Order: sequence, then C-alpha cells, then structure tokens
Amino acid sequence: MTSPQPGRALRTACAALALAAAADVASAQMGPMARESLPWAYDSGPLANPDAADRVVASETVLVAGAPWIRVYFENVSLAPGSFVRVTGHAEGWVQELDAEEMRRWNRASAYFNGEAVQVELVSAPGAVGDRVGLRTAEIGALNAYETICGPVDDRQPSNDARQGRMVPVGCTAWLLDDCNHCLLAAGHCTVIGGSNQTIEFNVPLSLPDGTLQHPPPQDQYPMDASSLQEQWTTIGDDWAYFGVFANGVTGLTAGEAQGAFYTLDDTPPVWNPFISIRITGYGTASGVLNQAQKTHVGPMDSGSGGTILRYATDTTGGNSGSPVVEEPGGLAIGIHTNGGCGSTGGSNSGTALNNAGLQAALANPLGVCFPDQGNPDVTTYCTGKQNSLGCVPFIGGTGSPSVSQAVAFQVRAGDMIPNEAALLSYSLNGRSNLDFHGGKLCVKAPFVRLLPVKIANANGAPPCTGTVTINFNNRIQSGNDPLLTAGAQVNAQYRGRDAALGDGFNDSLTNGLEFTICP
Repeated sequence: MTSPQPGRALRTACAALALAAAADVASAQMGPMARESLPWAYDSGPLANPDAADRVVASETVLVAGAPWIRVYFENVSLAPGSFVRVTGHAEGWVQELDAEEMRRWNRASAYFNGEAVQVELVSAPGAVGDRVGLRTAEIGALNAYETICGPVDDRQPSNDARQGRMVPVGCTAWLLDDCNHCLLAAGHCTVIGGSNQTIEFNVPLSLPDGTLQHPPPQDQYPMDASSLQEQWTTIGDDWAYFGVFANGVTGLTAGEAQGAFYTLDDTPPVWNPFISIRITGYGTASGVLNQAQKTHVGPMDSGSGGTILRYATDTTGGNSGSPVVEEPGGLAIGIHTNGGCGSTGGSNSGTALNNAGLQAALANPLGVCFPDQGNPDVTTYCTGKQNSLGCVPFIGGTGSPSVSQAVAFQVRAGDMIPNEAALLSYSLNGRSNLDFHGGKLCVKAPFVRLLPVKIANANGAPPCTGTVTINFNNRIQSGNDPLLTAGAQVNAQYRGRDAALGDGFNDSLTNGLEFTICP
C-alpha cells in the first residue's frame, strides 16, 4: 500500500501564504493523522423498493485486514426522501445513518470507525425508486507519533475535559466557547492547511499501545459547517479560526448540547508576572496510548508575551495546535495555542491572544450555524397565561438571540392579546415564579423591572384574538440602562395587557413566561 504524501499538499498550501506565515510553519503544532487511502470500487446502481416498509436493497462489506480504524468515502449517491445509507462498524457495532442531508453535511464521507471493517447498507424507503450508493475510497489508520517538550521531561497528564474536541484528519485541537450557539475556536493554520472538511471528535478514547489512533462512536463525531468558518493565518499572534459544526445525525444534538460545557473568554490578556501560570489541554502526539489522546499541563507564562502574542513554558506537541490557552487558577481562556518553540534546554511555546482584532470581529459577526438566528437553546417558555375576555390565552415567545454585542434583534413577542390596548413587559433577573396573581399566574420573581407601556397592534390575523406586541429586547440590553443585563445573565419576562371587558375586577391579561440567557 502506498502512503499519502501530506508534505506535497503542505508545500502547495504554504506557497500561497504570506512570507510571515511561511516562517511559522516549522513550529505550527498540528498532528496530522497517519493514514492510508485505498481505492474501493463499488456501485449499487439505481435500485427500487416496492415494499411497504424500509428495505435493505444493497450491502457492501469494506474490510482491510489489520486496519486499526476505517472511514469510507462515497460517490454516485442518490437518496429518495426517507432513504438512507447505514454504516455499521464490525468491531464495536457502532452505527451511523446518512440521509441526503447528512450525506451533504459529511461531504460524502462516513464517520471514523475503530477496527478493520464496516458494513455499508443502502436502506430504501417504501416505494422509493432510483436509490443508489457507490464507494470510491477506504481510508485506514497507520502509526504516527513524535514529541517536542519544554525541558527534558514530558509533564503532561491524561485529562477528560468535555469542552475539548480533536480535529481530524488535520490533527489539531478545537474547543467549545460560550457564544450564543456554542461554536468552536482553533488555530487558523489548521483550517488553512487542512481545509474545512474536518470532523470534530469529543470523548476521544485512548490510542492503541503502539500509538495508533482510536475514535469515539459516531454520536460523538461532528462535521464542520464550512459556511461558518472564519479564519486567519499570517504570523504568530494572528493565527485563529472560528467555526461551528452541524448537529449530530445520530443524537440530533449539537456539540454544545451534548457536551454541556464551554470555555468563558477573557479578551484582555494578563500583563506578565512570574506568578501567572498557563494551562494547555489538547490532543498532542505522544508515545503509546496517549498519542493524540487528551492531555493537560500547567507551566509558567513567559515574559515575552505582549500585544496579541502569548508565550509560555507549558508542554505541548504536534496536535496541540488550536488548544485553549487558559490562565490559572481563574480558568478563563485568554488565547489559542498555535506554535511550538520549547526544547530540552528551555524556550517557550506561543499562541494568539483573544484580543486579536480580526478574531474579535469574527466573534461579533458569526456565520453559518454560529449565527444567532440559527437558534438559541437557552430561550424557553414556562408557566401559563391567563384567558382573556375573547376566550384566548395570550402567549409569549422569543425570536433571534439575546446578546450584548450582536447587531441582530432579539424580539420578545406576545400574541393572542386584545388589540389596540396598552401592554407592558416585566422582566426579572431573580428567576421564575408561579404565584397566583390577578386571576392568573405571575411568572417572574420580584423584584422586577417594568418597561414603558406600548400599544398592542392589530395583526389582522384570525379573529377574535388578533393582538400582537413586539419589543426588541436587545435594545434594552445594549442601551446600558440596566447594568445587570450582561453576558451570561438569565432573564425571565412576562407581558401584561389591558383587558377592559374582562370584568373580573383586575381587567388585565397575562402571558406565560419567557426565560433566556444573554449571550456575549
């Protein structure tokens, strides 16, 4: 078998970059997976399913004896609605199902499966015509390990931080941050050289004793959304990537939802002093079972830090590129690790500080699945509204994403209100309530803030409940009039409207409650 030649692709990519970037290539700390690509000719041809239930209409075993892991690449794929390709790993029974949309998201590739064989099945929906799947390549793992460490001893220890992901096949580290949709940061040279066709793996297992990589199951693998990628790589201190990944096709969860942990960013790097320590956690190369498994180390910050450059004597190796640079003991992320430089006699490694202007502009203007309107899982409704004189129960909702910096709106809207009457929005930072109030429920816990009354519009919808009211709450957040409305704050809100015809002595209507967390 012929090994691929990553050096040729690397030289081609580097030649197109600025000279400053080329000077950093030697110390950039990627750890490309050692792998071999084998032709695999298979084509099911167009097939049909006349049955009234799903049916496996084609199956192919892809087996490469002795392979530690395997991934297949598809071609000539045509899938009717409801049809899908199922990939099952022989070694552990892991299953991935790719319909037409998942096939697109994964760029016509499967997840990574441990072991030497997978079963590829074409499952056609009832009555489907023209379903087809072909294979062109089987990619398998090989051995690759090397080390460069600060000082004579590798002091890194195994770790299990849920916020960390391994970026393959380029061989880097990416990590979840606390932006609106919990996207990721990594080193720019990882995506410039490796491209956007990357998979981010979480909950990565140990490697085999000979250092050969092992992969987590498909439910812990996420394809990158190329449309979300923003990147820069010119020199040390200007090397970053910001992007998102698609929700997992097995679980339906985003990486942020599944992992449930994120780094908080500090874009004001500390001024150097000898008592500051830096933690680097990621998937650097090593020998044996720790090769490109997660490891962590804390070392001193270096006096050469300044501007957008961070320097530190913390142990890293190839594969650590993209790791978060974390100030200890506070635990805030202050940068992105990008370059080696340590040796057995000392020196320092380095990274890009989060105060980099280009990175800050990208964070303020997310794209693709990182864009706030793609959905904020931290916006929810609760409690119950009060029936009004028209027999309707007013409701509240939120559209967009609450943010201290985003230019997009966060519309807090009420519907099924009495049209052409006054309403006000009450909000609180003290949590939920469910107390009896005016014949209904008070859904926000006192003390709360009341915004000035607004007039309920007549939406000309289906009668009788045509009243709507909308307030862009980001105007309130970003005005600075309430200093408690900061990133990370949880807000509870409820509308109250006038209802003169109700005749219950209170003459008002109440929506249910809205709870949301303010994003950066």
